[in-house]
Amino acid sequence: MIKQQIAYYTSPAGKEFSFAAARFAGINPSSRVLDMGCGYGEGACNLASEFRCKITACDYSQENVEFARKLAVKRNVSHLIDFQKIDLTKADFSKTPYELVLAEGGVLSYLSRPKGLQMASCWLCPRGWFAFSDLIFLSDRVPEEIKKIFEHDIYQYETEQSYRKLISDADMETHFLALVPPSGWDNYYAHIARRLEDEEGFFADKRIKLAFSREIDTFYRFEGYRYVGYLFGVLRKKK
Repeated sequence: MIKQQIAYYTSPAGKEFSFAAARFAGINPSSRVLDMGCGYGEGACNLASEFRCKITACDYSQENVEFARKLAVKRNVSHLIDFQKIDLTKADFSKTPYELVLAEGGVLSYLSRPKGLQMASCWLCPRGWFAFSDLIFLSDRVPEEIKKIFEHDIYQYETEQSYRKLISDADMETHFLALVPPSGWDNYYAHIARRLEDEEGFFADKRIKLAFSREIDTFYRFEGYRYVGYLFGVLRKKK
């Protein structure tokens, strides 16, 4: 069942997961945080409001960045967040490393996970923290009717076991790794369902509306939740 809530997270991992990452990292007003894919800015605004830290928040979409800037003004944290419209594949933050780097909302799927983990490592301070959330398959045997909805040529997914190997290969320590509970999916799809009513912007596209409608239908009516999960992890750079 989809619940109603007012939030702009674009993944099943919501505010509690952002806060957990910041608490692992000991974030405080003197800390610097990088949000690798800020989306509508909900995560960055929540962290800035709670911890008063300085945040660099990036997204490839100008629409998202503009929305996020307005949200930060509304939340009275715009002075703490530097929103940037940027292609992360061409970015370099290695000269100004961060105590915490976030990759929420499946941004590692877009970057490719090995590359994204390596980029994050290069942008962290020594012994810095990295937190991610990403879609995974819960089994090596996923029915084709489920797989074709959630996976295609660009976005292909790992299992928890294969993800653990990627983390080890990236020379990071795993401090916490868990699946997001069903309530996270309910909240996420509630947000998406509202956005599918948009008459302009990304969600106004008929193809996007159809794709997400099929995904929601597959997840609930065809029990996609038995095969698809959202993995949240908090990692630490070894050196």
